[in-house]
Amino acid sequence: MRTLFRAVGVYFKNDDEDIIGDGAAKSILAALHDAHVAFTLECAKTMAANAGGTSFVEELTRTSRGMTDATTSLLKAAASGAREGRSKRVKMSVGRVWESTKKFQAMPKTATAAVAARLMRCATFVKDVSEELGEVGVDAEDAAPVGLDEDDLRYCDDDFDEEEIDVVKSLATYARACIALLKALILPTVKEKSAKLEALEPIVEACGEFQSAVEEIGAGAYPPQEMEELAENIAKALECGRRMYECVRDAEIGDAATTEALEIFQAASEVASNVVKNKL
Repeated sequence: MRTLFRAVGVYFKNDDEDIIGDGAAKSILAALHDAHVAFTLECAKTMAANAGGTSFVEELTRTSRGMTDATTSLLKAAASGAREGRSKRVKMSVGRVWESTKKFQAMPKTATAAVAARLMRCATFVKDVSEELGEVGVDAEDAAPVGLDEDDLRYCDDDFDEEEIDVVKSLATYARACIALLKALILPTVKEKSAKLEALEPIVEACGEFQSAVEEIGAGAYPPQEMEELAENIAKALECGRRMYECVRDAEIGDAATTEALEIFQAASEVASNVVKNKL
């Protein structure tokens, strides 16, 4: 299809009024139409073959819809009149279609890989929380950066009292355990190709909830610290972590490393929860 996209771009690069009636032009557009129909049928076959992989089907649906929209835009641009700025519209549409084909190259190739990709996106946000919490209280001498005025909404170490710093440090340790758990759960989904998808798919929803809970913990670590909310989110993250582990276990791709990571995470959750509850 890329060859046809390029051909349309080349053929319609000039604003010739009569070009749309040219037999060669009609042939190129017809070929593009037929190729897109074949592409749509291939997507449908792929979706049917991966019906149990909800994440994969959603990724393919979103990506193919983007390419369909771009192709439709290109056909409309090619069929427009010269006075409507056809050549410029065609050039822009070809670029849009070309970008849509790149997304297919970046797409996960299997249903299990699609699950792994979604987990890794969640892990990126959790990692950000972990790194942010890890920076609090590291260098007290540089606690108040030069250039911040009293209306600046960013926090520095001077905004925390001693007890609040202790809570943040405990939560930073906890956040690192969250990352370690995610890494241990994601690795089998990357390595294994024979996971039981029906058992594995629910991990995506659980991981999204896990991410939200950890982000709430990260936000709650800043003054004023609401200990009750922190405790609730730690408990929520723990429940989600266990659900994720069960998904990997039931999909029969777990190993000793995933079990160990869960145990470490559970211990870290208990420590963080006790620290927070002791401040109530």
